[in-house]
Amino acid sequence: MGVAMSSMRLALIGLLLSVATSVNAADHLLGHKVSVSKYGGNPTEGKLFKLIVKAGQQGNPASLAVPGNPAGTVNAVLVEREGGLIADTLTAGQWSGLGTPPGAKGWKYRNTAAPDGGPVRVLLVKERTLKLVTKGAGSMPVPDGTSGAIRTLIAVDGERYCTEAAAPHDSEVAGKSIKTGDQAAPGVCPTSCVLGLDNDGDRLDDCVETGTGVYVDGFDLGTASHNEDTDDDGIDDGDEVLGTTQGLDLPGMGVNPLRRDILVEYDWFDDSLECAAHSHQPLQASLDAVSVMFAAAPLVNPDGSTGINFIHDRGQGGPFVGGNKINDADGVLVAGVSGLEFQGYKSENFDPERFGYFHYTILPHRYNTDSGSSGQAEIFGDDMIVSLYCANSIENVAHTIVHELGHNLRLLHGGNTPCNYKPNYNSVMNYRYQFPGVDTNCTPPGNGILDYSYGDRLTLDENDLDENDGVCGAPSWDWNGNSMIESGVTADINSADDLQALWCGGTLSTLADNDDWSYLRLDVLPAPMGGALRIGPQPIIDCDNPPPMP
Repeated sequence: MGVAMSSMRLALIGLLLSVATSVNAADHLLGHKVSVSKYGGNPTEGKLFKLIVKAGQQGNPASLAVPGNPAGTVNAVLVEREGGLIADTLTAGQWSGLGTPPGAKGWKYRNTAAPDGGPVRVLLVKERTLKLVTKGAGSMPVPDGTSGAIRTLIAVDGERYCTEAAAPHDSEVAGKSIKTGDQAAPGVCPTSCVLGLDNDGDRLDDCVETGTGVYVDGFDLGTASHNEDTDDDGIDDGDEVLGTTQGLDLPGMGVNPLRRDILVEYDWFDDSLECAAHSHQPLQASLDAVSVMFAAAPLVNPDGSTGINFIHDRGQGGPFVGGNKINDADGVLVAGVSGLEFQGYKSENFDPERFGYFHYTILPHRYNTDSGSSGQAEIFGDDMIVSLYCANSIENVAHTIVHELGHNLRLLHGGNTPCNYKPNYNSVMNYRYQFPGVDTNCTPPGNGILDYSYGDRLTLDENDLDENDGVCGAPSWDWNGNSMIESGVTADINSADDLQALWCGGTLSTLADNDDWSYLRLDVLPAPMGGALRIGPQPIIDCDNPPPMP
C-alpha cells in the first residue's frame, strides 16, 4: 500500500471481508482453461472478466466438488491483480439448482442487472465446469502495472475454489485486455485461514490482518489482528479500510490504517466588519502549510513511514463537501464552542456520520461578540474556533489552526502545563511563537516556521540562569538585558505571562520544554454515532493572543 491505498480497492475489499465461511470449509486448488479481462471507456475501467475451469484438465480432478445449497448462506467472489479488484457477495442475483433434485448437478447464480448490486453476472458451479463472468463498470479497474498474477477466490456454501493466472500472460494489451490459458493450480488459496474470525472487533478478519505493517493486497492488509486501531490515530482499522458503518467513505478521503490520520472540517463566515468585505474560508495555501507540518512529524507509523496524514474539508469538492459558508447575520459568534450558536451551527452543518472522525471548526470574524482572541478550543476534544477578524492572512490562519487543534489534541500553552511564554518551549502552542513561528537557531526569537516542540531545549531555572548556555547549550543569551553574559542570573524570562504565579508555580520558577509530538493524543474524539458518548463537557481554553494585523 505504501502511503496511499486506492479507495475503490478498499471499498471492494470490504465485501469479501464480511464473508464468514464454515470452519469445515474445503479448499479446491484448480487450474483453468482460460481467463479474460477486458477494459474500455473513459476513464478506462473493467468491462468484463471471464474464467472457465474444466474438470480433468490443467491437472484438475475428474469431477469438481459441488457445493450444497447456497441460498441463505454467505458466499463471495474475489478476483485481484495489482491495482485491480472485483469483489461481490452474490446477494443481488438469484440462485438456481441444476438437476433433480435441484442442486444435484450444481448451482447457477445469475444477476441480469450486473453490475448494479454486484459485478458478477453469472457463476456456474457443476461437476464438470466452473464458469465465472462479470460485466459492467463494477468490474476490475485497469491494473497499475503489467504482468501481475490474477488470483480468483470463489466461496460458495463452505466450498472455496481457487485459481491463479501466473504471469506472463498469453496476451496483455495495456488498457485493453488480458488473456491467459492453460494455467496450473496455485499452491494455496489466497488466504489459508477461516474468514469470519475478528478478535479485535474492527470488522476485519484476523486472517487478513497479518500484522506486518505492509499492505500487500486484500488478503494481506498488514494491520494487527489484536489491535482495532493499528496506527493509534483514534480510527478503527475497519473504518479506515471499509468506510464506516454510518456510510462515511473514509478510504475515499485518503485515510490509511497503517499511517496516522487527522481529519478537520471547516465552516466559515463572510462579512465586512471592521475592514473591506472578506471571507474567512481558509485558503488552500494555509491548509497546505498545516499538511506539510504534520507530514514532517517525527512519529513512526506501522508502515515504517513518518508523519501524520492531514485531511482537510473546506468544501473543495469530490468527497469533501462538508465544509461550507454559514450565512450568519452579524459575522460573529455571540459565545464560544459551548455556546448555543456554535452548537446550533454544528448541528445544521456537520454531518452526523462525521461525528467521532472529524474535528469541527468554525471561522467567524470574532467570537464572544467582540473578543480580541485569535481562537478557542476544547482541550481533549473536537470543537474549535479560529477568529482572526481582519488579520486572516495565509500564515495567521495556518498557525492558528495548528494552535487550536493542538488544544484538541491535549496540548496547553506550555505543552503539558498552562505556563506560557517560556522561551525554551519551542512550539506554536506558546504565545511567544504562535504567530512568529518557532525558533530554529537556538535564539529565543521565532523564525517563521510552523511546528510543535521536540522537547530538545534546556530546562531553565529563573533563579539561577547561566546565560552562557542560552536555550540549547549555545549560543549564549543575555536574559537580564545588561549586555553582559553571566552565570547565576536571576530574571523573569516569561514576564509576558501575567498568570505566572498560578500557571508556572511562581513569578520566578523552573521552566521546562515539552516534547509535543510525543505528548499528542490523536484518539481524543468522542465515540462515533452508536458508541458510548463522552460524559460531561470538555474543558475549554481561550487563546487571548491577538494576531498581528496586516
